[in-house]
Amino acid sequence: MRYFYLLFLFSFNVNFSQADFVDDKYLEDQIYFGLNYNTLTNTPLNFKQNKFSNSLNFGFIRDMPLNKRRNFGLGLGLGLSFSSVNSNMVFSQNDELFTVNLVENNSFLKNKLNTTKIEIPFEIRWRTSTPTSYKFWRTYIGIKTSYVLRSNYKYQNSNYKYSIHNLPLNKFQTGLTVSAGNNTWNLNLYLGFDSMFKNDFVRLNPDYEDLRELNLGLIFYIL
Repeated sequence: MRYFYLLFLFSFNVNFSQADFVDDKYLEDQIYFGLNYNTLTNTPLNFKQNKFSNSLNFGFIRDMPLNKRRNFGLGLGLGLSFSSVNSNMVFSQNDELFTVNLVENNSFLKNKLNTTKIEIPFEIRWRTSTPTSYKFWRTYIGIKTSYVLRSNYKYQNSNYKYSIHNLPLNKFQTGLTVSAGNNTWNLNLYLGFDSMFKNDFVRLNPDYEDLRELNLGLIFYIL
């Protein structure tokens, strides 16, 4: 009986010590998942979007605290994004030449531009986190560099349909990112710095010289 009592006390002390343990080297917000509404800025006159244009992105960001409280630091990551834009921009291709025209929204059944990108986010991170709290405010500001892995365009009207692969998009694109919120819910903004299209395309279609991406939505962090 005495041995049982000693064993009970030992187990209690171990459990109490584990419950009392505080990790002062904690890291936060290293896996992200985002869902955004996509639009474009600096668009030509009569440009219109239709249906819902969206993007989904996810990845890993290495959290690098810079102070003892670990509530201020940097983040550098790697992720993947899938994006679509539904609009009245109709693309056509003749050999290696691409052109675009704006049409009425009711003249087609499908008109969608899709892209898949590798993204490298870099963030300056501030938050109210502590080693024992999982609910805190955060504001992350940074720059995201993306590389276009693939792009495709699909068009369909009542008479015919076609698709175009590898549109003349700039392969490397950068932009400003801002994420802010509390606990689970965080607003996310991305504003592109670079023109979407290559110079050769812009020379033939000058109205699209400064077309840029603008995404607004929600981002979720775990771990």
